[in-house]
Amino acid sequence: MPHGRRGARRLVDVAVASATRLLPKDPRRVVLHSPHDIEDGLIAVAEECAARGWVATFLLENPRRGPLLRSLTTGQVAILPRRSVRGVLAFLTARYVVKSDRLYGDHRPPVAQVVVSLWHGEPPTKMTARFRGRGGVHSSYAPVCSTVGRAYRAAEFGMHPLQVPIVGAPRNDRMLRADRTAMRERLLGDDADRATLLWMPSFRRAAPDRRSGSAGGLTEGPFPERDLRSLDAWLDQHGARVVVKVHPSDTTTFAGDFRAIRVLRAGDLERQGLTLYPVLSAFDALITDMSSIWLDYLLLDRPLIFAFPDVADYRSVRGLNLEPYEEWVPGPFATNIEGLLTAVQDVVEGRDSAVEERRRARLRFHQYRDDASTVRLLDGLGIVRR
Repeated sequence: MPHGRRGARRLVDVAVASATRLLPKDPRRVVLHSPHDIEDGLIAVAEECAARGWVATFLLENPRRGPLLRSLTTGQVAILPRRSVRGVLAFLTARYVVKSDRLYGDHRPPVAQVVVSLWHGEPPTKMTARFRGRGGVHSSYAPVCSTVGRAYRAAEFGMHPLQVPIVGAPRNDRMLRADRTAMRERLLGDDADRATLLWMPSFRRAAPDRRSGSAGGLTEGPFPERDLRSLDAWLDQHGARVVVKVHPSDTTTFAGDFRAIRVLRAGDLERQGLTLYPVLSAFDALITDMSSIWLDYLLLDRPLIFAFPDVADYRSVRGLNLEPYEEWVPGPFATNIEGLLTAVQDVVEGRDSAVEERRRARLRFHQYRDDASTVRLLDGLGIVRR
């Protein structure tokens, strides 16, 4: 960012921080924000607010997505552009702010305002915030799912452990409440009866970067194209399928033509009127790597496969919170295509040797295993039914 723009942004952030402390708060105002606009945790919060007689206000980066957000949300919501006077005033005067990343800079909330950070994943996997040289994340509360999550989140965000309540993740409520059969038919259509695995690889950049997911990855993803071709051929031969949900920033990987590998890119789910977490319920297993999505998927008690051929590069560039990572994950750990094919074959043929590992992992990483995380969060904040 040019020096002039950076300086102007700092001035704006300072002005917002000062105004936040000076302006009175509306005790009935709840403001929600995600840099991606559509985020399952915030949708869950908005829906629970509506059930309690509150109208939450979304601050959108792209106001044109307002109709889509309304269609995805049950109950009444208000929508304002984040880059507007009304949007800024809503934030400045809100008693409650729930966000999934930084909003209008990053400053300590005033006593009169409660700021909740629903970060995009549980912390025990990849390093974030101050562990990446960005400093702590200022908020009143940062909910997590377990005591392990509390320890890491408190350290990463520079927060007192009592500011990290163990209530669960609201996004998981939407996953656990989804109608699996209906979701599967809606997403997979006529092939809904085929064994189908979801693959969610983390984003990788072509050059080493401590702010990115890895030092590896180019246009092929974590595995070279020849390996993807081998997987595709095996899946096609055995009547199975893999759906790859690539990272929203990823526009190049898994770009080939496949017969049994289907690729979902940014916007594909939304064009079908879907969001990620209800969709998770539709699949027979999850393939991932260092993404914390596996911690959420644990609640479904279905097989997990860890496809991580560039784990050594990742360790050297960014690092992992849990080490040795291979011994923490509750499922097969594949560093080559042979290992991945073996693990996929087990799922397709109905073998599941990691049931007990997943049970222990659920006890370790989830204090609650129900669909009431949002209820616990709002109860704790004092957002009660009217």
